[in-house]
This record gives sequence, C-alpha cells and structure tokens, in this order.
Amino acid sequence: MTDFTQDQNELIPTVQERSVPELESTQDLTTITECSIDPEIEFEQPLPAPTPVPVTKLTPEEIKQAKLCHICKEKDWKYTCPRCLVHSCCMTCVKRHKLDTECSGIRDKTSYVPLREYNESNMMSDYTYLEDMSRQSDNLTRSRLNTTKDLQGRAAENRTKMFVKGANQLGIHFSSLPAGMSRHKLNQSNYSKNLKQIFWTIEVNFCRFGKKERYLEHSFPSGKPFHAFFENLLFSETPVGKGSYGIIRHQVKDFVEAGIAQFNVALKKEKAPRGHFVNVTSALDSTFKQVLKGENIIEYPIFYIWLKSDDMPKEILVLEDKKMLIAEIKSEDTISDTSAVQEAEEGTAIEETVEEAGEETVEETGEETVEETSASVDDVVEQIEELQESAINDVEELEEANTIDDE
Repeated sequence: MTDFTQDQNELIPTVQERSVPELESTQDLTTITECSIDPEIEFEQPLPAPTPVPVTKLTPEEIKQAKLCHICKEKDWKYTCPRCLVHSCCMTCVKRHKLDTECSGIRDKTSYVPLREYNESNMMSDYTYLEDMSRQSDNLTRSRLNTTKDLQGRAAENRTKMFVKGANQLGIHFSSLPAGMSRHKLNQSNYSKNLKQIFWTIEVNFCRFGKKERYLEHSFPSGKPFHAFFENLLFSETPVGKGSYGIIRHQVKDFVEAGIAQFNVALKKEKAPRGHFVNVTSALDSTFKQVLKGENIIEYPIFYIWLKSDDMPKEILVLEDKKMLIAEIKSEDTISDTSAVQEAEEGTAIEETVEEAGEETVEETGEETVEETSASVDDVVEQIEELQESAINDVEELEEANTIDDE
C-alpha cells in the first residue's frame, strides 16, 4: 500500500505546483495583448437603445373627423379609392372625386410597398399582376403569328395568281396542287414582274439499263433555249445554280460522254392516261416556253431522257410527237389580214388620186394603176382564202388526233 500511494503522489502534482505555470501564462497573455493593440484604433461604441416614440392619443373630435368622407365631409366614409386611398361615402362622392382629380380608380399595381408593410394581400396582387402580363404577352405573340401567317398566305396566293396569269399568256395550261402535297412543296417556280418571265423548276429523269436517276433543277428561265438547260447541268465548266453538279455528272457519265445530240427527250403528259408522253427531241433548239406551249403542267414539267442507242424506258407507253398549235396559225392569219387591209387601203388612195388628176391622166396612167391595184387585191384575197383552208384542214386533223387519243 505504501508503494502505491507513493507512486500516485509522484504522478499527480500538488496544487501549488499547478498554480505557478498558470500564473505565468496569464502574465504572458496580458503582455501580448498590450503589445498587439494599436492605440490609434477607435472602437465603435454600442448604439444606445432607441427611445420609444410617444403614442399620441386622438381626441374624440379628431376621431370623428377621421371617420368623415373626404369629399362631402358630412357622412362616415365607406369606400376607399384603390389608387389614391381617398375615402368616400357614396357613389356620387366617388364620381365627384374622379372628376375633380382625374383619377382612374384603378389600383397602381406597380407602386412601391415598403417591406415592413408588405403582406399576403400584396403578394397575391403581384402574383395576379404577373399572370396578367404573361397572358397578355402570349396573346400578342399569337396574334402576331396569325397576322404573319395571313400575310404570307395572301402573298403566296398573289404569287400563284401572277404565275398562272403569266403561264396562260404563254399558252401553257398550268394547275397547282394543295399546299400539303410533296410536289407542291418541291416546286419553286416563280414569275418575275420586272423581267416578265417565268423561272421554272424542272424535273429530269435519266433512264438507262432499267435504272432512273432523278434530279430537280430550279430557276430555269422560259426565254432560254431548252438545250441550254442540259448544257448547264452536264457540260458547262462554270454551271449556274446551287446543285451538286459534280456528283450529277458522275452518276450520268454515259449521257455526258454521249452528248446532247444522242438524247431522246420526252415530256410527261399531265391529265392523260398513265404512260403518255410527248416527244420534244426535235424542239431542243426552241425556247422553253415554246416547248411547253399548249401542254398541261401540274406544278412543274417532268422530262424523261434516254440515249438513242438504247431502248425506250418501260415507263413510256405512248409517245406522241410535238404538234403545231392553232394559236400560231391564227396569229399568222391575223398578220396576213392586216397586210391585205394595208394594201387595199393603198389601192383606194391611188384610185382617189387618179380621179382628181383629170380625164387625160385617167386615160393614160389611171387605167394602168387601177388594173395593178385590182390585181394586187385579187392576189391578197386568194392568199387569205388559201390560209383559211389550210387552217381548217389543220383543225380537222387535230380533232381527229384527239378523238383517236380518247379512244
């Protein structure tokens, strides 16, 4: 027991031994704090407690005045203006207040509200205000989209009308498909008012060995020769357009090597039985509007091309030749009629001068001139009759051909 107690006494220091270092450490802390404090630094003094605001009590007379209407000051107020917080007692006072102050009576939803006065009703008011603003902006965007759609629709209708009018003037029977059809979406044909010319979208199908390579080319002018289309597509070093001409020429290299002289070109005949085509190979040197003249076109023309050394594609069942048009014959007839009228007028003028010249001039020169003019008039009449007969024969041939096609 004695040994154990001695060991504990050695391990646990006495109270006097522990107190000495604590005193030394406190002295060190006081010396450190005294040295580290800057005497020039001024510490903030604690703010004094706010003095309570004295509550002023209203007298009965002031309370009575506060309850009165702000307009008539005779009755107690019942209503409060949402905008300017003026108290009123009846509708007459409300209307009088609006007239006098030009107040709208609508609460200003964007007015400033201090944070200490902000409550749940203000929060709901702000929420409804934001909802109204979002609804109005949504309505405006929808109305704007509707107006733009209407304008675009009207502009498209006007463009279509101008295009149909220009095509009809050229003798082309054009018709369009509804807006949702894929062929209508691919069509980019348009009519230029300034140039007074149609720029066509053209579909070409190169057929060989039972395969068909289909391409669409846009903005080909109707005033150019038809062979210029193939030259730009297959042979020109600087082609005009946005197509990938290198890929096209690689895929139809047999046609590029053969040349335009070896092409057979057929136009698909619309509004006719399936497989009916018109052979336009002989019209490659003509302008494109002459190639399409008298034909039915739906959205854009479709052509099939094959080489003369190959067989005709299986899609072509009936191949018709390009026919002469009655409109061209009528135009020639009108030109001849006008020339005949001019010559007849010249003959009558000569006759009048002969009558005025006198009897001697009539006997010598008048008779000769009259005979010449009468002979020229007879020749013109014979020419007109021949042209009319040829026109009638052409019309009969066309009617017979149409009846055969219908059968």
